[in-house]
Amino acid sequence: MARVPVAVLFLITGVMLMLVLHILVIAWAIRRGHALRRSTSSSQDEEEHAEAAGLTADELGELPCQDFKAAAAATPGRECAVCLEAFLAGDRCRVLPGCGHAFHAPCVDSWLRKSRQCPVCRAEVAGCGKPAGAVVDEPASSESVAEILGGADR
Repeated sequence: MARVPVAVLFLITGVMLMLVLHILVIAWAIRRGHALRRSTSSSQDEEEHAEAAGLTADELGELPCQDFKAAAAATPGRECAVCLEAFLAGDRCRVLPGCGHAFHAPCVDSWLRKSRQCPVCRAEVAGCGKPAGAVVDEPASSESVAEILGGADR
């Protein structure tokens, strides 16, 4: 049997070690990818479940609501972020107390039955989820709602 030079043996051994190392790195990456996907999907499930718990009819009734005034209808740029329709005089509007965003009441009510968060900024709607007996801030008065919508009479 012919003697194999030592350099060839080292070369073959090095290639085999690189191959094993490459296989181990690929196995580690695949395992880590599965773990990340699992943790991401479970956190998304938790977020979807939290959003799925919308407001009750009583909680919706506590939110301030008012008719849009004709003076405010002349103000450009005032539209419902849910339906993207402009506010018209006499429209029933709701301003969320936590963030101050204004919407048509029917539009935002259908959203809030599914989620406790503002459809624009995702802020928690104020007064939701407070324990029984907790002091709840007074809902915004008609005057403050009209000011937010831009139709306050002065």
